Amino acid sequence: MKKIELLAPAGDKECFKAAVYCGTDAIYIGGQSFSARASAQNFNKEDIQWAVSFAHTYGVKVYVTVNTLYKDSEFSELLAYIDFLYQIQIDALIIQDLGLFMAVRKIYPDFELHMSTQASIMNVQGVQYFAKMGAQRIVLARENSLEEISEIVRKTKVEIEVFVHGALCICYSGQCLMSSMIGKRSGNRGSCAQPCRLKYRLMKDNILLEDKYPYLLSPRDLMSIEHIDQLIKAGIHSLKIEGRMKRPEYVASTILAYRQAIDSYYDKLDVSFNNEIYDMTAMFNRQYTSGYLFHDKHIVDGDYSGNKGIIIGQVMAYNKKLKRVKIKLTGDINQGDSIVFESIDKGRPVNKIYKAGHLVNHASSQDIIEVEFDTFVKNGLVRKTVDTKVIKKLQQTYQKPRYKQAVNMILTAQINHPLTLTISLNNFSVTCQASVKVEPAIKTPTNKQRLIEQLSKLGQTPFKINEIQIIMDDNISIPIKEINALRREACHKLEKLLSQQKIHHMFKQNIDYPIKKDSQKGKTYVYVSNLEQLKSVINYHDIEIIYPYQSDVIEAYHIYPDMILGTARILKSKDIEDIKNSSIYSLIDKIFVDNYGAYEAFNDKNLILGTGMNIYNSMSVSHYSDMKILSVEMTLDEINNLYTDLSKCIIQVYGKIENMISEYCPISNYYFGYLKKNCQICRNHTFSIIDRKGEKFDIQTDEYCRMHLLNCRSLLFDQYSSALIKNHYLHFTNENNKEVMLIMDYFIKENHDINKIKKQLSLTHGYY
Repeated sequence: MKKIELLAPAGDKECFKAAVYCGTDAIYIGGQSFSARASAQNFNKEDIQWAVSFAHTYGVKVYVTVNTLYKDSEFSELLAYIDFLYQIQIDALIIQDLGLFMAVRKIYPDFELHMSTQASIMNVQGVQYFAKMGAQRIVLARENSLEEISEIVRKTKVEIEVFVHGALCICYSGQCLMSSMIGKRSGNRGSCAQPCRLKYRLMKDNILLEDKYPYLLSPRDLMSIEHIDQLIKAGIHSLKIEGRMKRPEYVASTILAYRQAIDSYYDKLDVSFNNEIYDMTAMFNRQYTSGYLFHDKHIVDGDYSGNKGIIIGQVMAYNKKLKRVKIKLTGDINQGDSIVFESIDKGRPVNKIYKAGHLVNHASSQDIIEVEFDTFVKNGLVRKTVDTKVIKKLQQTYQKPRYKQAVNMILTAQINHPLTLTISLNNFSVTCQASVKVEPAIKTPTNKQRLIEQLSKLGQTPFKINEIQIIMDDNISIPIKEINALRREACHKLEKLLSQQKIHHMFKQNIDYPIKKDSQKGKTYVYVSNLEQLKSVINYHDIEIIYPYQSDVIEAYHIYPDMILGTARILKSKDIEDIKNSSIYSLIDKIFVDNYGAYEAFNDKNLILGTGMNIYNSMSVSHYSDMKILSVEMTLDEINNLYTDLSKCIIQVYGKIENMISEYCPISNYYFGYLKKNCQICRNHTFSIIDRKGEKFDIQTDEYCRMHLLNCRSLLFDQYSSALIKNHYLHFTNENNKEVMLIMDYFIKENHDINKIKKQLSLTHGYY
């Protein structure tokens, strides 16, 4: 039985070594360009070459992330980088951008491609879509439950990869525009500023509520080590650890823990993971959740967004004269550890520990100690965020390999023939000969057991012995130094062979670049979110109206039978089936789709592609013959310079950009302390969150009980006439009738008095 793959993160060479030595099966890394973790140290080209050689020697695969969206101006350098990765035998690329996917699939048909979680694939149909196009693996959205994953595995044939440990995004990955819209730091471009980790206040009906959960959008960390058996039984191919920004001790702790959990399952051992969980918790945690994978309702704590460490005590008092904090310990503390006082969210390394007035370098649970601290601290919990003892222990775990590849050896020793050693591993084999011939023994003949002992001394090599076969004549003498030299030479040759193994290069083709075609007179597409908005826009001429699939969609159809059916950015497999089986489906012939699964499932209709598809460059635009809305993260120059059929393109000229879409709801979390589905509180009230600068982000919820967080400013592109694309898209969300008609008059009747709109709405030009 082939074991499930354990996939480790590595942000630098030390983390990479830690992952290999602690027993991972594969590692994903990013280059210093074109990676979704631009702020990580990452690997330069020389480092990547080293990583591939080092990993392959230990039988470990290397995947490189190129999982962001790419501009046309970057493709030349990007494809040169891909060619470099192809030449040095990278095992697979992890990709988000459809344009890059299609280019690599065309140029390198044998290069293994994995679709990133950034591609927002969460349904059977989306997996099938990429399977048909040649993806070997899909990294599913973190919001998929185990039941949904099991269904996807049953109904598709590609490999499925799932995140099982580490940081979570509060928004569906690939659909978050929060950092991009408020600070021009795009998560889809690898530069997310993590605004979800900042403080926000909840507002109800324009009244600020009590600030009881200051970190409303900051999720806990995922941990699923206690559910490994269920994950394996689901048929998942790879278990992924998050953490390319983390230190090597974090990588070691997680890989050791999940390696043991996986091996214990296959060995049918009942093992407790308390020690491993403690070490992982000590390295970094925001408190753990089993996530959407296992229907955990506690996704966000709301009290703190950083490393929570481990609770080790309670503040008893503060001595202002000595500037010391008195603490009653519930856990151990050592000199050099770092602590944080929860009541003031501040801390420091512990250089001195006072116990009964004496300096000590260690204290235990139930001890009363004092530590120096300049700031007054009131009563509250004390957390240890750096545990020097755990760090030192973990550092020892990756000083030498714990997991090696098992080799077979055949030693042939026959009189008057050179001593010969063959080492084999899977399909790889090397043979070495000694420079001297085997001679008869004059005194004491060489013992076979002694030969086995010497050949087994593999030391710091990546190998361990599976089987040794000795073929030897009787009564011969072999100098031990010859055996040792032969063993070292053969091991070195096998290491070199493994590090330079050829796995690609079947063929390489040229890419066909798109041809530019100008847009002519265009259409205006108007997305409305409710019946009142629909009634406000139906009297405008020469527009196409999109209405969402929701409970009143039939009523909307009777009001406007020519409507385009709008489908959501997030659709699980059952949601897609519900739409296909609905009464409205047979009545309409045009559908607005916003994810890959919907595109695959509804291909019997005329399709219009939404911004959720992240169509960002000429290659991705030209892949689709359908009408499609371009990414709102493109500049006007980038749009005008696209090489494609511009008549099939649409640009968004108005709308409150949806910064986030999430299965999590801050409203229910605020009122109940956990994620309570269908609580209905939002139905009779309006809710927003307010950031530290006083900006207001409106919350909308849909019939799937998902949160949609709207940008604080409405996009209005008043220079739309300068765009070569003449098809325009207006998206109305929570605007009232007056605001809807004001915007419609501006764009449709061309009443260009923008001051009227500015009095009603806060505006932005976005990226244009």
